[in-house]
Amino acid sequence: MSKWKDLYDESRRENAKVLEKSHDLQIRINDMEHLVEEWEGKANKEREQRLEEEVNYTAKIVQLEECLEERELTLGYWKIYFSQLASLANGAIEDVPRMLMEADVSLMFRTIPKEVESFIEHCKWLVGLMKEMVARSRN
Repeated sequence: MSKWKDLYDESRRENAKVLEKSHDLQIRINDMEHLVEEWEGKANKEREQRLEEEVNYTAKIVQLEECLEERELTLGYWKIYFSQLASLANGAIEDVPRMLMEADVSLMFRTIPKEVESFIEHCKWLVGLMKEMVARSRN
């Protein structure tokens, strides 16, 4: 019977060793599960941050596109306004000096009030100033 008892004792020792190894492995598995959960948490947090950054980036792009559209509209307005102003200025550059010279010539032999004479002189001065500005802008 001693043989059976020895086998039984040896079996119990091996069983205890297996249980101890099993317990150690269970602890390692639990540690690994905690690590995996931690990594998944970090990955989810990074994913959420990237998603939030993408939403912010998209919002900024929309904002920039709206700003560009507004600037294009403003640019179109100012182009039209400048074109009209240039047309008016070109007409003034061509018409005013000629009309002033005709008025000055027609009044040459007449007596005119000082106010009218002063106005004509002022217009001559403005035409001269305008011609200087045009000459400077061409250089």
